[in-house]
Amino acid sequence: MTEIPYLLRATRGEVLPRPPVWMMRQAGRYMKVYRDLREKYPSFRERSENPDLAIAISLQPWQAFQPDGVIMFSDILTPLPGIGIPFDIVESKGPVIDPPIRTQEQIDNLHPFDPETTLPFIKTILKALRQEVG
Repeated sequence: MTEIPYLLRATRGEVLPRPPVWMMRQAGRYMKVYRDLREKYPSFRERSENPDLAIAISLQPWQAFQPDGVIMFSDILTPLPGIGIPFDIVESKGPVIDPPIRTQEQIDNLHPFDPETTLPFIKTILKALRQEVG
């Protein structure tokens, strides 16, 4: 039987000898390996939506420090295109929704969210990370 990962044991309320340790993706920004990859692939969306890149970035802190968990490289806005809202993340500026949602008609034109068809890369990334770090 596979051992339950330390971080998940903590979330279940188990009493553990120490708190779990993990690194958010922002913590990787100081890592040269991430900066090099960001230079090669300047688009945040490409880095976060391409499974090979997102997996590699997600694993960088884990490979360097062996924390108790891995945070998937992504963004909270990732689901937006799945409902019909285009966006980009511009380096040194942040998220840009273009065109911005300003009218009821734009809202009415949004569609139901179906992650299996609009975000298939998420499942691929999560499965690979689970296999890699247990």
